[in-house]
Amino acid sequence: MALKPHATIVLDVQDFLGQNTGDFTSPLLTKTIEQALVQFSHYAPFIAQATLATTNDSKELNITSIKNKLWVSELEYKVGKTPRQFIRWDEHYRNMLSMDITTKPADADSGIATDEAVDNSETGIDVTPTAATAIPVGTIIRIDNELMYVSVTGTTLTVVRGYLQTTATTHDTATSIFIPELAYLYVAKTHKIPVITDLAGDVDLPASSYTAGVRTIHIDGLGSSDTLEEDWTFTIASDGTGTVYRLTQNTVLASNEGDITFEPGLAEIVADDVVLTFDNSTLELRQQPLFIKLVAALAALNNPFKLMIQVNDGGVRVPITMAEMGRFWLAEVTRELEAEARKHQRPTPNQ
Repeated sequence: MALKPHATIVLDVQDFLGQNTGDFTSPLLTKTIEQALVQFSHYAPFIAQATLATTNDSKELNITSIKNKLWVSELEYKVGKTPRQFIRWDEHYRNMLSMDITTKPADADSGIATDEAVDNSETGIDVTPTAATAIPVGTIIRIDNELMYVSVTGTTLTVVRGYLQTTATTHDTATSIFIPELAYLYVAKTHKIPVITDLAGDVDLPASSYTAGVRTIHIDGLGSSDTLEEDWTFTIASDGTGTVYRLTQNTVLASNEGDITFEPGLAEIVADDVVLTFDNSTLELRQQPLFIKLVAALAALNNPFKLMIQVNDGGVRVPITMAEMGRFWLAEVTRELEAEARKHQRPTPNQ
């Protein structure tokens, strides 16, 4: 059973409210869904993985690049270990984490250096010797104090400048290129349910394929001017690994196409015209009925004086207000959400 799209959730809520489409219109319920997503997510959030670069000889992690954060759920360092290594941390001012570790991170010298002076806007950086092996696609590198993301490797690196909130600046010839250690941050965020109806597009590129590790690709075949929102998730039809990707920034489409940036990097080579499909929702399937009930409860509370017919235990039909029914439903949903929060050992809004 697949997750329901936004339009179907609206219909389900209207049915829950007695097939009342006059008082509970689609635009009204769209606003209520946005309200419900925030409330629901404080109990059972969407957990997104973000990749951060550590700073050489420092236990501090800058998290200003993490947007829409409710709270930090887990921190993995060092990455790529079996079993995975999760550590404790202290958070400062919502933009910095101090890792509870004994040995400070250390950048690795790639053995590669710039082969030219680099200005603050160049995205193609000549290097020596060839970086094809030492700096594969998908690597985060550090030149002086600037982080860059590598999308093409070889004798010229194609990079994203000023990566992870660092500042793009100038660099001299023969400047060494370092590879910082990585940390994975697991962040609680508000769930997303895309409003747009066209959620399937195609990979579009001038070359034959996108290399594994790439985090920005061009797509087409979607709505002419839709906005694809940060944290929407998607899959790629040809990806045999089953990887679920997450948008890391908003993309406004023009003429049905645009560039999208995402986490993690491509798990496999992706060819032109492969189908890419955005998920209907970031909710888990088992959470969907509870969410629909929450939307119905909030919608009822927003229309407090509307009467509805309710059957009591004696079989007598008595009128009650939407507000009364909404409070009853909300109490039921809240109890279930509190149980959900305890199950995952995540804080409720009152903690």
